[in-house]
Amino acid sequence: MDVGYGYTKAVSASGAKACFPSVVAPGGTDLGLDGLLGGEGSGHAVKVRFLDGRKGEYLVGEAAQGSFLASGFLGAEKPADLHDLLLLTACALVGAGGRGPFPGQCDLAVGLPLAFYRAQKDALKARLEGLAAWVSVDRGEEQYISFRRVLVIPQGAGVVFAQGLPQGRGFAGVVDVGQYTTDFLLIDLRTMNPVVEACGSVEAGCHLVAQRVGQAYLAKTGRPLPPRMERFVLDAAREGQPVPFRGKEIDLAADYEAAVRDVATTVSRQVLSVWRDVADMMSVTYLAGGGSLLLGEHLARALPNPALVGDPVYANALGYLRMLTGTA
Repeated sequence: MDVGYGYTKAVSASGAKACFPSVVAPGGTDLGLDGLLGGEGSGHAVKVRFLDGRKGEYLVGEAAQGSFLASGFLGAEKPADLHDLLLLTACALVGAGGRGPFPGQCDLAVGLPLAFYRAQKDALKARLEGLAAWVSVDRGEEQYISFRRVLVIPQGAGVVFAQGLPQGRGFAGVVDVGQYTTDFLLIDLRTMNPVVEACGSVEAGCHLVAQRVGQAYLAKTGRPLPPRMERFVLDAAREGQPVPFRGKEIDLAADYEAAVRDVATTVSRQVLSVWRDVADMMSVTYLAGGGSLLLGEHLARALPNPALVGDPVYANALGYLRMLTGTA
């Protein structure tokens, strides 16, 4: 499980996968209009019953993004109730729950950004070991979800286990680009151990692209970009399409491209400032995370011996799964 600031990703030993925006809104307000105009509904309607009697209905992922009451991760800290609802939803989607009178438990591996790992790993492990609930997704049968074993792993380490490392001397790096943070990891190939002082997190990620495009929108319209319209505007700008505004159209494509380039420069400079002594001895720099698909072309020009990992969105989750099942 990779509960990211932008997206939640999960994989199971059965091969099932789930990926959705890390956004939640109150549920129970379905008007029954999905598909009326020919469109298809997206996202998930989720019902949760906790063992202490708490219960609720929610919209999760794409289904929540259009709500005025949508909430996501707005800063470095992840509120426990939001994090755990996203985690339970993803577990249900990949078939991790049990049914019937003796539903059983499952094993779970999750990640934490390197900057928070030492301070938060024990508390997160204890909280998830005590988490248990009945969960129904998209009107499906309730599944009981609780955890027999919980591993908490540094983000970036999952990429190493999923991708493997080259042989020989030198160094290998991981640059894992997320929504709000970029985790970087340096491995000494001789010892196969991380170089602790060359690993960490940069508080820069894809959200800076949205921030820059929002500033351009304000400059061209005189009005701030509403948060719930951010995805609409970013998608249009990425595709080179104009955005309607009061009967006119504004073009943000050039602003979007400039933002992507500048954010990639910010990320690469901060990582290289830490790796400066070993940059010439890097055998490979793995680019991972959903943000690598956005910034990867520009990062590849700046980082030594870059290689986009296979399945970069799920790379951490796949590595966690290998560690959990002992197949690493």
